[in-house]
Amino acid sequence: MPAVDVYWNRTRRAWSVRISGRVVDHVQAVALVGVTLQASEASRLRCLRTGARDVHAVAKGMPLHGVPRPAGALRFSYRFSEPGFRLADGSLITAAAVAWFEVDGTAWCLAPFRSDRCVPSPSPWPSSPL
Repeated sequence: MPAVDVYWNRTRRAWSVRISGRVVDHVQAVALVGVTLQASEASRLRCLRTGARDVHAVAKGMPLHGVPRPAGALRFSYRFSEPGFRLADGSLITAAAVAWFEVDGTAWCLAPFRSDRCVPSPSPWPSSPL
């Protein structure tokens, strides 16, 4: 199976699975290996400004079957209020070796790549040097 995009579908209360931009399935749970986490900051700001909902944060990877989530997995999440995907301690992550997306809408990972790059300001306007 080719690489897929996975995101939480708030209407269906399930994970949507896309291949090449087309939704091919809605599943209760899914696991991915070689995960890259991508979120569009411009789309996040537009959603905050307009109140519209769109898909702008996805996990990309290869589907992994038959591997249960281990006890040592770390929970991560995405929220409109902050840019990027974050671990429970607030650190930004951009990738993980393996990720599990559970029935209850939670996401868990092993070996997260913690990003040390600068995170853009949530404000679309530059701060004043005053």
